[in-house]
Amino acid sequence: MLVTGQELADVLGLTYAADPFDQVAGTADEIVGRLLTPLAYSNEPIPAREAALHVAVEVFQARYSAGGQSVANDFQPGPYRLSSAMTRRVMALIGPYMDPRGMVG
Repeated sequence: MLVTGQELADVLGLTYAADPFDQVAGTADEIVGRLLTPLAYSNEPIPAREAALHVAVEVFQARYSAGGQSVANDFQPGPYRLSSAMTRRVMALIGPYMDPRGMVG
C-alpha cells in the first residue's frame, strides 16, 4: 500500500481514527496505483508514495472542508479539489513509474 491512514493523519496533524483515514488512504492508493506499472506499485518508490499521500490529502480535504473546497486563512473558498487535475499535479512524481498502457494520445 502506497499510503496508510496513519500516515495521512500524521501529515494532517490529526488524531488517527481507522474509519475515515484508512478509507481515504485506500482510495488514494487505488487512484495512484492504477497509474503505475505492477512492478513500480509493488516496489513502492518514494515518489509514488509521496504522490499517493498528496492525493489522499486532497480527497480528505474534499470530504471534510466546507463545500469540498479548500478554505484559505481569510475564509475564501478555493476551487473544488476532486477533478482530473488531482492526478495531473502528481504526474512529475510518478512519470517514470507510469504504466504506458494507460497513456493514450
